Amino acid sequence: MGTYYAPLAGLIPQDFSDPIQCGKYGIIPRKWDVSIFDWVELGSKHKMQFPFTAGDIRLKHCNLEISLAAESVDDARRMLFPLHVMMYAQGVHPFSVQFMSSHSINEYAGINSRKSSYTIDSLPEGLRTGISSATACVEMWEAPYTSGSVSRREGLARALTPSAFMQAVEDVERWTALRGQYPVCSFIERVLTSSPVVPDAGQSLLHIWTGLEALFPKVQSEVSFRLALYLAQMQAPLGDRQEFFQRAKRSYGDRSKVAHGGIIKAKNNQDPWIEAWTILTHTVRAILHRRSIPKEEELIQELLVAADASS
Repeated sequence: MGTYYAPLAGLIPQDFSDPIQCGKYGIIPRKWDVSIFDWVELGSKHKMQFPFTAGDIRLKHCNLEISLAAESVDDARRMLFPLHVMMYAQGVHPFSVQFMSSHSINEYAGINSRKSSYTIDSLPEGLRTGISSATACVEMWEAPYTSGSVSRREGLARALTPSAFMQAVEDVERWTALRGQYPVCSFIERVLTSSPVVPDAGQSLLHIWTGLEALFPKVQSEVSFRLALYLAQMQAPLGDRQEFFQRAKRSYGDRSKVAHGGIIKAKNNQDPWIEAWTILTHTVRAILHRRSIPKEEELIQELLVAADASS
């Protein structure tokens, strides 16, 4: 069992400054800069699958990294994907995985200066002890998938708290079990990680709705009403179905406008993209809470039972 690391761009730590471990996953705040001389050392004497100049650029906006206890880097890649999606379900702003490595940023920072007793004294005290090219081989691999966001999305949290991270880790096991039972979960994962990087907001919104529509493949008529109704009923254990119904119906209207060549605009200071994204992430949370994806008939039955109970 080894430990692998994935630096994240676009997030900042909140309410913690030391690493947090939760099962096989950990979150580590970045403490040190990696100098260009460190990158030259890594590029010339270690195992990198991309140019060291690319690593230098990619790491500049990284304040956090995820650690994964795994049997291999391939195993770590498989572990990372569902955690990424579960963090989105917690309301975290879309972020990008820059690459994967065998060592933490905080370990290979200062690696060039530590190779010589003449240069080690120039380092901050906290960097004077650690790995060097003589004692360790740092390996780096390309990111396992494309992720991130083409623009800043107001209303989503860039600050990652310990509670949000630990809840995401807790949800991974449940989501992984659901993915084994419902293949559509894998499609939703791909939609969540890929839609924020689509440059055009309208096309991105359309992509988000493919994930929502995939949950109810039998819906072929009265699509706007029925999808909004089913999505609202999915939320029954969590919140206000009536409000969610109206939001989903409006958002589907935005989806239809884009599909027919229209341009979507903010209404009442509400970003249509954020509305569609939030509907999808809240739907993921509802699936987690239910531990299942109900069929259309089951949701109708729930509605009828609720109506009988209230009459």
